[in-house]
Amino acid sequence: MSEQSKFIVTYEINYVHRVQVGVIASNKEAAILSAKQAFDHGSIWDDTQEMPLLFDQYIEIGDGSLTFSAEPVADFPEPDESVNDIRRKENAFKACNYLLKDIDSGLNFAMEVFAGLPSVQAGNETPNFG
Repeated sequence: MSEQSKFIVTYEINYVHRVQVGVIASNKEAAILSAKQAFDHGSIWDDTQEMPLLFDQYIEIGDGSLTFSAEPVADFPEPDESVNDIRRKENAFKACNYLLKDIDSGLNFAMEVFAGLPSVQAGNETPNFG
């Protein structure tokens, strides 16, 4: 068996990130300034009533050429903050999904447990879970 080495492989593809937002302004320059300020503050993607997000896509440009390169390394570095942000969002989404599943299961279980209690059926009182 041949000896294995570590590599950081990078791929790059040419694209444009096109974002369109709705802006109400007195003129074209004021609209652009408003959008630039929102971009600088990181709020252009907030999708608010005052500045609705209308379009947000990555569009390949040119021939869409995809290039790969590899660099040998002794060890892998810590992930960049962009990866940590993706992981945080994915974990938050998973946590919400698990919570929703547990709430649903918990609700079904509670309904089965308390289905025979007269006070719950009649709606006279809330059951004491403690």
